[in-house]
Amino acid sequence: MLLSRYLIHLCVTLILSFGVSTAWAAPKSEAEKQVRAQFVYNFANFVEWPDDAFIKPNSPIKVCLFGRVFFAPYLYSFNGSLIGNRALEVSKADNMDDIRAGCHILYVGEDERVRLPTFWGQIRYIYVLSIGERQGFADKGGIINILRTQDRVQFDVNIENALTNGLFLDSDLLALARLIKRNTQKAD
Repeated sequence: MLLSRYLIHLCVTLILSFGVSTAWAAPKSEAEKQVRAQFVYNFANFVEWPDDAFIKPNSPIKVCLFGRVFFAPYLYSFNGSLIGNRALEVSKADNMDDIRAGCHILYVGEDERVRLPTFWGQIRYIYVLSIGERQGFADKGGIINILRTQDRVQFDVNIENALTNGLFLDSDLLALARLIKRNTQKAD
């Protein structure tokens, strides 16, 4: 188990360092789609959900795609992959009831960002790792924000939002993040 976590960590590090370069001619190229799908898959390896987030000890880790997710075909290729003793189950979520039914990882597509202000209060305390791709996503209630900088795809993490949702993020994941954020209020 320790060796497999090390290999996953190494793969993620290599992807962050070399897998996504300035060689991309346009945003959302096939290479970028593959890397974003790999990110979501690897995030599942570095998150700890409480036991009561699952119906049974071998229940799957459900990845829900909310809205249009341009790399969905690549993410579906991970369907059935094992994360520990749990299979990864990727599906489309069309509404809050789909999410409440048991999403562990929720990828929020760009087209659903207008619903976010009221969205966060509805998913609190249901053990959801929320991932998005919009600037400020992790500041406004999301946990992980995948973003493309000038020369690579990176991610920010809001540790406080993760803890609020009952999730624990592995230090290896935090070490790879571009920024680790907290919900701090500015003094006037």
